[in-house]
Amino acid sequence: MASRIGGGEGEVFEVTQQDLELFTDNFSQNNHIAKAQYCELYHGRIPQGWKGFEARDVTVKVWVKAAEMNFKYRVEALYQHLLENFNYEITFLKHHNSTTSNLPVLMAFCRVDEMEMLGVVYDLKSMNTLRNFVDKGEFKWLDRIQVAVRLARLLELLHGYQPRYLVRDLSAAHIMLDQDLNPVLFNFFMLTGGVIGEKKDDTPFQQNRTLFGSYGYIDSAYVMTGVWCEATDIFALGVILLELLFKLTVDHHIDEKTGAWIYLHLDAVNLYPLKKSRFSLKERKCSFADKSFEEEPEFNLRDGQKISKLARLCVDGDLRIRPSTKNVVGKLQELQKVKFKK
Repeated sequence: MASRIGGGEGEVFEVTQQDLELFTDNFSQNNHIAKAQYCELYHGRIPQGWKGFEARDVTVKVWVKAAEMNFKYRVEALYQHLLENFNYEITFLKHHNSTTSNLPVLMAFCRVDEMEMLGVVYDLKSMNTLRNFVDKGEFKWLDRIQVAVRLARLLELLHGYQPRYLVRDLSAAHIMLDQDLNPVLFNFFMLTGGVIGEKKDDTPFQQNRTLFGSYGYIDSAYVMTGVWCEATDIFALGVILLELLFKLTVDHHIDEKTGAWIYLHLDAVNLYPLKKSRFSLKERKCSFADKSFEEEPEFNLRDGQKISKLARLCVDGDLRIRPSTKNVVGKLQELQKVKFKK
């Protein structure tokens, strides 16, 4: 039986595993959206009349079971850490429910004893993750720019809280696009700060080098110092901008000689040196925008150059060069097509 947490607008229900199975047609593969860090996502639908609800489309996220994770640590310890982060997410989303754009609205959660099931239900009609949209031709230039602007605004908002939030694992695989192509952040496993407080990194995941971020988005500055800061989130945002521009996922190709991934930010650094050439007094202008964008009437060459430079600054190895979230939002809002959209 579902029980209510809170009341009125923004109330959150506690539901059963059977409820989640009902919403997702027993976690049907036809409803499976994607696998993300420690979780699986499904399209769901609440049937007409369930607990007094009208029929509606939702998104269901379930945590990977601790027993199925390949770690050297005790299953009980892993489950406790998963449960801790599950509770952090509930606290975070209940605090910001219906108040923050580009965060999911939490409708319900499921917590089954004996390490069987942890899950949440979002009031979100999903299409797919941003990662799965990056290389799609129907994902147009103006749509990509609007996604970039909204993500930057969300990051600015999170960084602006006192104490500030740090996402620490921002990636295209952790962003859902709804039916209107609005980006919604759904992975909060490494979120720290704000109402959940500062997390310690002495967990089994950190000891096993797993609580580290997503490959391709990991800032070399963090690797060297072990310190998270706003600039590490900016680095990840810059990588997402590159994905949107290149029409490529972050791990799009492998070095044939070494077998290592060649990541987008390394391509960007090599293609776009920030220093002026000694043979030219003018700053070099470069665009990472895929050539296919030129066929779209909404594409603007100067915007392509501006956002390419912004992305390049975001992924620079020198933290002093990286822009603040406020500056990123400002630069994106200066784009001609964003002004036109307003």
